[in-house]
Amino acid sequence: MTVQGFQYQHDGAAWLAQRRRAGLFDEPGAGKTVTFVLAADAVRAVRMWVICPAGVREHWRNEFLRFQRVPRRICKGQNIHDFVAWRYGRFDVLVTSYELAAKWTRYIEEDMDYLDATIFDEAHYLKSGDTVRTRAFLGENITGHGGLLAFSARAWWGTGSPIPNDPADIFTFLRFCNVMPLDRQAFIDRFFNSRKKTYGSEQTVKNDQMRDLHALIGNNSIRRRLVDVGHQLPPIFLTNLLIDGDDTAVREMLLSYPGLDRKIIEALEDGNLSALHSDHVATLRRLIGEAKALPYAQMLLGELEGGLDKVVFFGIHKAAMTIATQYLGRKGVRVGLINGDTPERDRVTLLQAFQTEASMRVLALQMRSGGTGITATAAAAEDVLESDWAPYVNAQAIKRIHRIGQTRACRARFITLANSFDVAVNEIVAGKTARIAEIEGAPIVGGSAPI
Repeated sequence: MTVQGFQYQHDGAAWLAQRRRAGLFDEPGAGKTVTFVLAADAVRAVRMWVICPAGVREHWRNEFLRFQRVPRRICKGQNIHDFVAWRYGRFDVLVTSYELAAKWTRYIEEDMDYLDATIFDEAHYLKSGDTVRTRAFLGENITGHGGLLAFSARAWWGTGSPIPNDPADIFTFLRFCNVMPLDRQAFIDRFFNSRKKTYGSEQTVKNDQMRDLHALIGNNSIRRRLVDVGHQLPPIFLTNLLIDGDDTAVREMLLSYPGLDRKIIEALEDGNLSALHSDHVATLRRLIGEAKALPYAQMLLGELEGGLDKVVFFGIHKAAMTIATQYLGRKGVRVGLINGDTPERDRVTLLQAFQTEASMRVLALQMRSGGTGITATAAAAEDVLESDWAPYVNAQAIKRIHRIGQTRACRARFITLANSFDVAVNEIVAGKTARIAEIEGAPIVGGSAPI
């Protein structure tokens, strides 16, 4: 039986239906997927391509089946055989990952195969116009005159984090909407004050350009917070929790590579996350995660024994997550672990068990594979064992428990290794988030942690 959806979702769908290119920037948890399905119904779109993170393909398929009124056959594209079946008409809607879609776009161009609509979910994945993936979808000049968008009657850009790291990241979206004739550097020169830093530059909006930039974004997108649409969520309290751990390996690493910690801080301050893609940085980060994992698990066990019913925790490295989950498992705690290697069927089963079974007390999620497309409102407590360099990733992760369906006050903690640069990292990410929120017109949620 078809589900109706909320009135604000129908309103958002009607707004999207009037536009060939537009953005839906609703707060995570407000139900962007449903709004897109309703918008597709409103324009009678049948042949469609939904491009999303691999981990939420099943979510998209289910939402189409629940909410669509226009009959469509949905294909979850997991390999080339699924794509071929969709390409030759056995299915109407192809839901697939960014990685696979980038490979298959050339076949659409070769066949001149026109689509009723293309939806980009978590579209901040396309923030850089220099990547092969972005050019495959948006064309060489990222305006849609080439690439996949040239063959799509409508295209919608969905994300709860339209500005994932730097205020200038909004440039790609404005080009996607065909409302920004300037190139990226001219765009930055017009709207931003740039401060040169060690590895790049930091942008802040010019006071006399703030209104014009808001208008450009606001005329081409809509953003609704949960509180704005009548969903008054309970409060969420954000804190940093310092935890002691055996940091011997961390100190030895820093002694072997003098200045490595300073390099990381400078790169984060400058927003040059690409400078952090080195073996030494990755090793140091992994060692810090491992140093925190066991003392964190020991502390969490005490909290569970003391009455905490359920908790979600996020990590980045499999080694750190394994240390924590195996310790809890040995102590009799039932833990669900989802990382990049978890098959989709197991992922669905684990999430359902966490939401419905009292015996599953802990859900451990790898940040990049579990930070979106998941509802874990059975818990009102969340810990970020290892935070991401990018502020929007952490903010999305926190929303897994703080979303529609949550009835209890929530707390989220960023677990920080004492006497390390973890604290400085969190302060930097929090500052970046504040600058992003200034442009989006959204207030910062309080606390000392980065959100």
